[in-house]
Amino acid sequence: MVSAPVYGQDALRYKYQFYNEEDGRIDVESHYLDYDYSWGSTTYGLRLAVDSLSGATPTGTHARNDQNEWLYQYIEDTRYVTVATIEHELDEYTMTFEYAHSSEEDYRSNALTGKVSRQFNEKNTTVTGGLSYAFDKVVATGFTNIFEDRDKDTLDLYFGVSQIVTPNTLLDVNVGYGYSEGYLSDPYRRINQIKSFVIDTPFGPFPVTETFNYPENRPDELHRFVAKGSLRHYIEPFDAALKTSYRLFSNSDSLEGHTFELRWIQQATSNLSVEPYLRYYRQSGADFYYPTLTGTSVDGSDLNDGSSPHYSSDYRLASLDAWTYGLRFAWKVNPDFTLDFQYERYEMNGRDPGTPSEFFPTANVITLGGEWQF
Repeated sequence: MVSAPVYGQDALRYKYQFYNEEDGRIDVESHYLDYDYSWGSTTYGLRLAVDSLSGATPTGTHARNDQNEWLYQYIEDTRYVTVATIEHELDEYTMTFEYAHSSEEDYRSNALTGKVSRQFNEKNTTVTGGLSYAFDKVVATGFTNIFEDRDKDTLDLYFGVSQIVTPNTLLDVNVGYGYSEGYLSDPYRRINQIKSFVIDTPFGPFPVTETFNYPENRPDELHRFVAKGSLRHYIEPFDAALKTSYRLFSNSDSLEGHTFELRWIQQATSNLSVEPYLRYYRQSGADFYYPTLTGTSVDGSDLNDGSSPHYSSDYRLASLDAWTYGLRFAWKVNPDFTLDFQYERYEMNGRDPGTPSEFFPTANVITLGGEWQF
């Protein structure tokens, strides 16, 4: 006799997000649709997403012979994302497999992910390990620095432990390692160098000063390390939870980042929760970051094959600080339907005096979402 499968609870989720940088910079409008379907001990998930991007971004170059006039590139593109997930529970194990595909005008990505979790200690301890592999293609267009499509491959390894410390306290610790190879530069970023030289003419030597505009050239391989710890504690007298976390990131480009986050999740009523949060990020600059090659010992060229010398004027590789202030509301309309609203204020500031302050964006982010369980 074959027993009938036990069905879990299915869920349909939708989220809309609008990211808006001030001063006419980048706008991103995103739509996400998720569906989870349970059959016995297996859950099937599907995500569809569309991101529409438009606006101006610094190219990393200045006007010819004028180091005070920085140039911007207008960008407009749409990305389509599909993610399919299968999760299966077997005794104390949970096995997850995921395939993700994204496509936009100048980029194609395919990624495979496998993950296994096991519960110990009467389900008070959960250990998770996983890996993912992405094989991407940077597509040459009329606006990029490349003349043919270039490949990029990425491998990521992950290990984490989740521990119930007390009935009201949960501790999570995660570490990860990643490796990328191939074309790792930004195909839109360029860098200036003003050079002076002497040319021979029929009338004798003639001094010339000229501004050269080169594509950035990052290394063709990159090692990454990340570690994160988070602690969540439920405070019964206030019917609230406090969550703190710290994340360390470093890579072989000598870039190091530290993220601190603090969240307060307050149950205002039986159906409404309010969640203010604060996040701070500090980053050291990459060892090949230069606002301009003028005045350096590096001699730029039109080569961008990942070979030395390496250089980039991408402000995101500079030494910087970033603050995020946020507030989220979640309203349980009925036992099966929940609405949420979130607002974020994002402010980035450079710590490198050679990088123009106008490069670092300030943005407002609004997110609306809903979940229906059935």
